[in-house]
This record gives sequence, C-alpha cells and structure tokens, in this order.
Amino acid sequence: MSITAITAMSMPEGDYAIVEALGHRTLIGRVVEVERFGTKMLQVEPLFGSVMLDPVLLGGSAIYQFTPCSAETAYARRPQQVHQLCASVLAIVPPVALPSNNELPGFFAADDSDDDGDCQWEAREARVARLGDDIDIDDEGRPF
Repeated sequence: MSITAITAMSMPEGDYAIVEALGHRTLIGRVVEVERFGTKMLQVEPLFGSVMLDPVLLGGSAIYQFTPCSAETAYARRPQQVHQLCASVLAIVPPVALPSNNELPGFFAADDSDDDGDCQWEAREARVARLGDDIDIDDEGRPF
C-alpha cells in the first residue's frame, strides 16, 4: 500500500476525471484504462485530502458518468472529509491519511469536569441535553 502526497502545484502527470459509479459513488482522481481478468477496466487512483490513494478498479458497466477534467479541477473537487468517501475507498485509506482525533468534532468528547468514570452516563445525558436531543438514555422506556 502506498500513498502519494499531492498539492495543487505538484499533481502527478496523467489523465484526471470525475467518475460517477454504481452505488451512488463518486471517485475523483487519476484514471487509466487497464486490462485485468481478461476485460477492460477503469483504474482510478482516488484523491483524498493531500494524498493520492492506491488504485480502485471499476468495470465498464459500473460507470454512470465519466467527466474528464484537469489535474487542477480534480484537486479542487477532491474529497477532504472522511464522510465524503465511499466505503470501498475508505477501506483502503491508510491511517496516516485519516484525520487525528484533534481534527474530529469534539461533541462526543467528555468535558474536563467529567474525568470521573463513574459519572459517564450523567456526562452523556448532559451532552445530549446541550445538543437539544430528546433522547431517552435509559432502555427501560423503549418499546422494544
């Protein structure tokens, strides 16, 4: 598994495209037609954040739309958040390319005053109340 660091000014040579595929997946990256398993396939090296990931292969019948674009456009349109990646691409993202805990939203993190493990549920209830949810934390009140 290898990743290539990218910037707007130093994109690797090649053809780039925005590929919309079966399963409501959009892949943006460097593309090339390859022959694998006795058939022609589209190899996409997806862009994510500041890296180019390992190739993903798509069969021709899985492609809904293929939009060739410049490297600059691909870089500008690349996914930058984990939720923007499809599951099959997210599975191959190396840990070094994922955001750290400091970069993730902190609304599930315990407050500084909640360091005591015994008040874990009270702290959770307080956070849920601050978020404005009317979720009943206790399972006793649930109908199932």
